[in-house]
Amino acid sequence: MVTALKPILIGKTLGSEWRQYEEAFPKLQQSKIDIISLECHNSHVPMDLIELIRGKKVMVGTIDVNSIETPEEVANTLRKALQFVDADKLYPSTNCEMAPLSRKVARGKLNALSAGAEIVRQELTA
Repeated sequence: MVTALKPILIGKTLGSEWRQYEEAFPKLQQSKIDIISLECHNSHVPMDLIELIRGKKVMVGTIDVNSIETPEEVANTLRKALQFVDADKLYPSTNCEMAPLSRKVARGKLNALSAGAEIVRQELTA
């Protein structure tokens, strides 16, 4: 079972950090959910909160819808996440769907995701 966490608010702002995950993550940690999808690149969710779900598989969103990331940007997001997610439980992924993007932009983003993940994979096996 995959759970994607996105705050749902109408007419409100969560500020610069989305700390409400501090309440949700311990509940997810105790649940039968085995993989959690989380926006990480250019996100307001403090990366250290992932520690609260250590042991779960985490889909780490490393690309967003704003621009085409470089492989190094993707790798940097993954490196940060590895402080809180065991390498065998980290799944590089997108922050969200890419349906509204042109094929060229989506392909560029997926290429960056693949190349960035390969950079970190090489670092882990060196």
